[in-house]
Amino acid sequence: MQLRNWTLAGMMAVAAVGCSTPEGAYVAVAKPNSPEAAGAPVVLLNYDLKRTLAVDKPVIADQDPAGRLRVQVGLRNRVDNENLQIQVQTLWRNHAGRVLYAEPGSDAAWQTLTISPNQTLPYSQTALTAEATQYTIRVRYTKPAK
Repeated sequence: MQLRNWTLAGMMAVAAVGCSTPEGAYVAVAKPNSPEAAGAPVVLLNYDLKRTLAVDKPVIADQDPAGRLRVQVGLRNRVDNENLQIQVQTLWRNHAGRVLYAEPGSDAAWQTLTISPNQTLPYSQTALTAEATQYTIRVRYTKPAK
């Protein structure tokens, strides 16, 4: 009976050690084959968006009269019976690939869109400066309210 108790206690100790989270610094994992890293013009951040959202191709890119880069793309809800609630963000980059911000360290704003069943909604943005030469449009589901 004592051997059984010791065996059970040993198994519980091993299980407790195996379930603990490691302490210390974590190494960031790069995904060099991701669409965003490959420079795709539109990146879907949620896997399930492939089922519910269609993106018109190609993205229309031109310049406004002030010489700023302007982009437009059609986003279509592929679902027949429910509204699609998404957020869209455009990251502007200069010729070197550096992201341009409205203020240093500030993130680009997310625009919330609701797309009716089978509706195509045009999304367009214009860069804040003429320095922008590249862009990435990122799309994700709207975060649920907490």
